[in-house]
Amino acid sequence: MFAKIIVGLNTPQVDRVFDYEIPNEWEEFCKVGVRVMVPFGRRNTKMEGYILSLSSESKISKGKIKSIIEVLDNGQIMFTPVMIFLAKFMQKKYFCTLNQCFQVSMPSGIKTKSVWLIKLKGEPDSAILDDTHREMITLLSKYPYGIELKEIEKQWGMGYEQIVAKLEKQGLVYRYQKVWRGEYKKEKTVYFFQKDAFNLKEVQEKAEKEKRLEGQRQIFQLFQNRAEISLDEIKKENISLSALKTLVKKGILLEKKIEERRQVFHENKYAPSIPFLPTQEQQSALNQIYSIMEQKEKKPVLIHGVTGSGKTEIYLQSIDRVLSQGKQAIILVPEISLTPQMMERFISRFGKKVSITHSRLSQGERLDQWKKARDGEISIMIGPRSALFMPFENLGMVIIDEVHETTYVSDTTPKYDAREVAMALVKETNAVLVMGSATPDVEMYYKALEGDYHLIELKNKAGGGQFSQMCLIDMRKELEEGNRSPFSVQLQQSLRETLKKGEQSMLFLNRRGYATFVSCRSCGHVMECPDCKLPYTYHAYQKELLCHHCGRGEQNPAICPVCSSKYIRYFGTGTQKIEEEARRLFPEARILRMDFDTTSGKHGHGRILEQFQKGQADILIGTQMIAKGHDFPNVTLMGIMAADTSLYTPSFYAAETTFQLITQGSGRAGRSAKGGKVYIQTYQPDHYAVVHGKNQDYIGFYKEEISIRKLMGYPPFGIFFSILVSGKEDIKAESWANKLVEHMESESHEFMIMGPVATMQKKLNEEYRYRILLQGTEEESLVAFILEHMDKIKKGIENDIYFNLTLNPRYIV
Repeated sequence: MFAKIIVGLNTPQVDRVFDYEIPNEWEEFCKVGVRVMVPFGRRNTKMEGYILSLSSESKISKGKIKSIIEVLDNGQIMFTPVMIFLAKFMQKKYFCTLNQCFQVSMPSGIKTKSVWLIKLKGEPDSAILDDTHREMITLLSKYPYGIELKEIEKQWGMGYEQIVAKLEKQGLVYRYQKVWRGEYKKEKTVYFFQKDAFNLKEVQEKAEKEKRLEGQRQIFQLFQNRAEISLDEIKKENISLSALKTLVKKGILLEKKIEERRQVFHENKYAPSIPFLPTQEQQSALNQIYSIMEQKEKKPVLIHGVTGSGKTEIYLQSIDRVLSQGKQAIILVPEISLTPQMMERFISRFGKKVSITHSRLSQGERLDQWKKARDGEISIMIGPRSALFMPFENLGMVIIDEVHETTYVSDTTPKYDAREVAMALVKETNAVLVMGSATPDVEMYYKALEGDYHLIELKNKAGGGQFSQMCLIDMRKELEEGNRSPFSVQLQQSLRETLKKGEQSMLFLNRRGYATFVSCRSCGHVMECPDCKLPYTYHAYQKELLCHHCGRGEQNPAICPVCSSKYIRYFGTGTQKIEEEARRLFPEARILRMDFDTTSGKHGHGRILEQFQKGQADILIGTQMIAKGHDFPNVTLMGIMAADTSLYTPSFYAAETTFQLITQGSGRAGRSAKGGKVYIQTYQPDHYAVVHGKNQDYIGFYKEEISIRKLMGYPPFGIFFSILVSGKEDIKAESWANKLVEHMESESHEFMIMGPVATMQKKLNEEYRYRILLQGTEEESLVAFILEHMDKIKKGIENDIYFNLTLNPRYIV
């Protein structure tokens, strides 16, 4: 028997399957989706691989084909047919290697790692060595147990390979491979009482009579009404371990190691809940979802519901129907900070059928939750985009909450969009996809209106509550009146009133975006590219404004070109600065800050949110992680501190992002009968995204934004494609970027080619980076054009030059 195996390397040159022979002793364990160890390459390096198919024959001759070394995981399948399908889908969609896609879908904590080491072999005769080789011998002699090749390179520098190779050829050194295999398995020792042991009566009677056998007597008492007891329980009774070992030796007790699955929550912490009586709108939505569940062709569902319209209850009751059919469900949330609250609602409804996964859990905890899904111990998994790869056998529904969020798009290779992968997943498994948002992105809503999705509109709050009172604050006027604080006078006054009432406030700093833009604090003008109408990005090193769309650059102005003011600033206020100012203005207030710095650890988000939920703080300050999904009944005031921060990021999604964050942030206040008030502070009070956000008018914003997109050829009416060229040497990276552009421009085409231009962080992780951007109207032809030209020049590309391809990048930085 033979297996076709993808080897665990990320290099494009080996992104293909290899034939391996299956030895007789491994034949029964080798199945599609199983991990194995195989020899690879000239040195037969031990590599991890994944079986993609089996065959009774191979085109490789008997003498040349290599054999599988070992089957891992006791032959358990790590990649189901669905997971293999998704990996192949992602490879094609996101321009990466198949192995990279498998790494994303593989459960965390089981990856095999290995390194090559060099070790001296005996005592070399220095007479036959030149000075360079003697220096290498001296270095190696410091490491009697061997030194990693990477460490030699670090200490010696370039050119070490030839020296080591010569010493190896002379038999003075040898290299060997060290392999680590971490499974993060948690085991407990359990003892089973053997009632049918032939000597049981004799041993038991002896223990009762002799005082020195007190430990054995205690163990017999423990097992009076039980068949098994763990070692931890025995230790708690302070029983002699020697007595335990004696009973095992005599065959009275049987010792076993049992794998123990880690718990990531305590079920008794959550009070059980029952389904709410749906409103008329909710019941209509549920009826439509139930109908789609019964259809052969299941169209994705988009729920466009205002904040507080009860989307979560629709999720809960939909999943109840899924579970009644014996199927499983995955719920995706955009932020780890939303997981605790969503988890609470689902656990209180479904108990032990639920589990969670996210990056703040330990490797072992995440692996155990994956195993629970594989072994049918749970039916519902909640988490960010990685939860999509749970190995459920009978998936019935995938729910994507806050579907507009950009955190569903990975910023590391493979740069997959969890929403697109979810659509491929439900199509393959015949499951239902339900997506919910108060502010669906423009492309998604456009597709829903075109009939690609089944659109459900929820226009009313589920509890019959009212929308918060919205107040727009022009920060330019605050500056004119001498207020240089990030808090407007009105917001300060309202915060004091809220504190007096014993109610809570949230202060949201809109920091979505990666680049620094330059604006005038007097008139609000932002320096932007005249060709692209996107903001310039400020490059501090060159003291230059640069457009990351087309590459146009200008000197940073000393005065505003519109009002001649000298108040030109690089925009940026951090949450820490807001906290410091809040403590100065309101010394009596109990203040919590929630951002990346304050939420370290697996329970970082939950700890802060629980404190705020219990009323242990008056003001919660945070980034976008506090702006969506949370439900705090005592919050009556929301301050959006800088509504236009995301408005001037180098992205054609900037207006959409700003509208979404204003709307989502506004929804955190007034979620009870107390009502709420929202202050939107901005230097651009007349911008359509801010105006429609203040009015909570999604349809108005959509109509204005879609007309601009159509005019500019932006998605959904056009396609963008980013090529990031990077390398260790600046000149070489820029040269290859220029070569690719020249190659593409040498042939007639229908696409706009912009760049190359240095990225905002030109040097990152010791690599210099240049971006090329292409714009077209049709995805298939644009992708084909790029891949064709990449294929033509790739033969001449040096090993240290890398090309990263991204379709419709969210930010151009």
